[in-house]
Amino acid sequence: MSAGTDIRTPASGEGAGGRLRSIDALRAIAALLVVWLHVTESFAAAGGPALGGRALADAAWALDLGRVGVVVFFLISGFVIPPSLDMSRPAPLASFAVKRLLRIYPAYWLSIPLSAFAAWWLWDRPFGAAELLVNATLLQDMLGVPAASGVYWTLLVELAFYALCMLLAWGGSLHHAQRIGAIALALAGLHLAIVFGFWLDGAGGTLLALLPFHLSLMLTGSLCRQAQSGPGLPIVPRRMLRALLLFFLVVFPAGAAWALGPAHNYAVSSALGVAIFLAGTRLIRIESRLSDWLGRISYSIYLFHMPVFYPLLWWVTRQPLDSAWRNQHLAIWFMAVLAATLLVAELAYRFVERPGMRLGQRWARRLQQRKAGVLPTARPRVAV
Repeated sequence: MSAGTDIRTPASGEGAGGRLRSIDALRAIAALLVVWLHVTESFAAAGGPALGGRALADAAWALDLGRVGVVVFFLISGFVIPPSLDMSRPAPLASFAVKRLLRIYPAYWLSIPLSAFAAWWLWDRPFGAAELLVNATLLQDMLGVPAASGVYWTLLVELAFYALCMLLAWGGSLHHAQRIGAIALALAGLHLAIVFGFWLDGAGGTLLALLPFHLSLMLTGSLCRQAQSGPGLPIVPRRMLRALLLFFLVVFPAGAAWALGPAHNYAVSSALGVAIFLAGTRLIRIESRLSDWLGRISYSIYLFHMPVFYPLLWWVTRQPLDSAWRNQHLAIWFMAVLAATLLVAELAYRFVERPGMRLGQRWARRLQQRKAGVLPTARPRVAV
């Protein structure tokens, strides 16, 4: 197998629509970890003196489980996105962009006013029309505008990865394992050079400083996919992948723990996310109807859990400090928020996400047909 072997071969464990069931299970785990952190730390801060289950919040904070989940999401993106960009098809870049943008934006747009209400207006915090409009572009972090929800920064990283995939595909490198490995190693080294100065000051990195790190993680996910497709990776890319995994799992977290301490350390939590991803793709592949469903709606779980729990949190903070509500066990609050979030996420997936994906597929087909000079076939009329 050459270094540039095509990786777009079907993998085992595919479900309906070509979905990888074990990847859906990982999506579910990642989303639940994010919800765990945000719910428990918020309700712990608002709780009374007899609040039970504080260990749930302490563990989530120490391990930074939200970042663990985000790292799993990033690795999944690297695993599944590059194979969907096929340069042998007509209008490959335009059709890819249309499908990805309509996968991200419809549910995101719905979440903006809901998040603004739940996290800003309900708490009498200003968030005006200008902020709403900037948030609609997903460029608020680059423009210094507050985000309606604290989870939105990861979507900007996703867009950056899509742009990188398109650039690599245009240059004939997206499915070339050795080039992908070299770029991933270079990005990891760039991030290490950037954050070294932060570490000297005892501080963490910024979103821009973390971008090379996240893109390197995503490309590592792509190499993991190539390693599991067909006959596997050639020797040089295989060594590159091992070097990347050694960096993310051992070298980088050890150095970061020495510089910043192990608790709530993004390098340590990222290593845990890489370990979960490797376990879920190589050792324990979870395939069940429940994980299939949770994986399908995981994006909406991620987007809408904060609009769900912030109003409840607002209400709890207005109860007396010694009330049963303020001292309820954190596990109860987590399960209540999770149940409500799953309902909202299912509705968002059914009525917003899925129609958006279908629209993206239709527009992509039209672009491909136009590029190929094929007239779209008319739909047959159905007799009533």
